[in-house]
Parts: sequence; C-alpha cells; structure tokens
Amino acid sequence: MELQLDGLRAVVTGGGSGIGLAIAEQFAAEGCSVGICGRTRSTLDAALERLAGHGRTAVAQVVDIADPTAIGPWVDATADELGGIDIVVHNASGASGVGEDAWRRNIDIDVLGFSRLVGHAVPHLARSSAASVVAIASTAAVEAFGNPAAPFGAMKAALIHQCAGLSKSLAPQGIRVNAVSPGPVFVDGGAWDQVRSARPEYYAGVVAQIPRGRMGTAEEVARVVAFLASPAAALLTGTNIVADGGLTKRIPI
Repeated sequence: MELQLDGLRAVVTGGGSGIGLAIAEQFAAEGCSVGICGRTRSTLDAALERLAGHGRTAVAQVVDIADPTAIGPWVDATADELGGIDIVVHNASGASGVGEDAWRRNIDIDVLGFSRLVGHAVPHLARSSAASVVAIASTAAVEAFGNPAAPFGAMKAALIHQCAGLSKSLAPQGIRVNAVSPGPVFVDGGAWDQVRSARPEYYAGVVAQIPRGRMGTAEEVARVVAFLASPAAALLTGTNIVADGGLTKRIPI
C-alpha cells in the first residue's frame, strides 16, 4: 500500500527518543520532512543524526510542552523551516508518578499540552490537503490498570476524549484527528526495561497476559501512527486504535 506520505511535513512532540523518535524516523523513511522537540539538547542532537540518514529535512528544538508560552513559537518556527505542516503527533507525556505534582504534570503535558499544540497548529494544518493529528494515548485509558492514584490512565482517557471532540470540530477544515493507544512497549532503557530489572516477577506477569507473548516495540507503534496519519487512512477520524498485541479484554462495539 502506498501511504502517500512522501513530501509531507510532520511534527512530533517528545521526538528525541523512544516511541517519539521511532515515529519521527518512520515518517522520515516514508519521505516526510520532520520537526521534533524535547527537553534535552543532547538527546535531540543524537535523534537528528539518525533522522538525517533518511535524506529528508529534519529540525529539532528544545521545548518544554508544559510551558504554555513555548509551544506556539516552536510550531510556527518549525512550519517556517519545513515550509508548512501536514501532520502533528503529540507523543510527549507526563508519564508515571503519584501525588498532586504528578497530576499537574500530566494535565500540563498530556492534556493542556495537546490542546495548545493543536490550537497553534490548526492555522498551518488548514492550509494542507492532507492534514492529520494523532495523539499517543495508552491502553491504560481503556482498562483499569496499575495504581488508581497515578494520573497516567485518567489523563490518557481525557486525551482520547479530546481527539473525539476535535475530530468533529476540525473536520470542516479538512483536519483529521485520531488517537493510538499502545499497550506495554519495551524500549531499551525505557520504563518497562527498568521494571524488568527492578521487579522481574511483575514484568513477567505482564508479559504473560499478552496473547502474542511479548511486549510491542516502538517501531511497531510507529508504523500504526504512520498509517493513521497518512492520506491512505483518509476515512478515519475520531478513532482510537488500540495496538497492544491482544492484551486488553474489552470488546469495542
């Protein structure tokens, strides 16, 4: 299948490592120019070296998505450098933790960060003939999972709800909005790698619940995102694609 991504311009928050970098690399491999952001300059520089290997324009900027004053300038500067924006992927997340500080961080990054990102990107997306927004959510949003005192699942559920509403309000401008909810994804040095080292029995128990017998990879998630963001998926908007190897037991109807 031809995804028709060649020549498009994609921006990815949290694109310096892990799933975000895999998504940025997948877009670059498909022929997209890519703009990424993250909080660590050295991580972004290493990511740019990998992206440059695909022969497309790649730019990066240090941005804290929790800072409401930083998102707009980054979006506009990246649009100038790439010559526009066709695809926006919100991958940055407040991640794990408990307590009020963790809730505030997740609200600022996952929910408000996404809302601000889309708000600033819409004027650029509206000029595209292949405009698409994808938010990276989680299966923790659709099933009870882990510590209910942690905000991660609740914030990802809010993110999916935002996508559903935006898909309706932005459709008249030709902008599609969808979510992808990965299950457990193993990344070297990532959260599940740390769990495997610190709590091997718990890690093994989670893997045992996955019918495919293993966790997903960042590259597998990236391929789902690339399809969903591409013109090949033009009929899909307001959806939440669960990519979990069969882990969740819900029956979507």
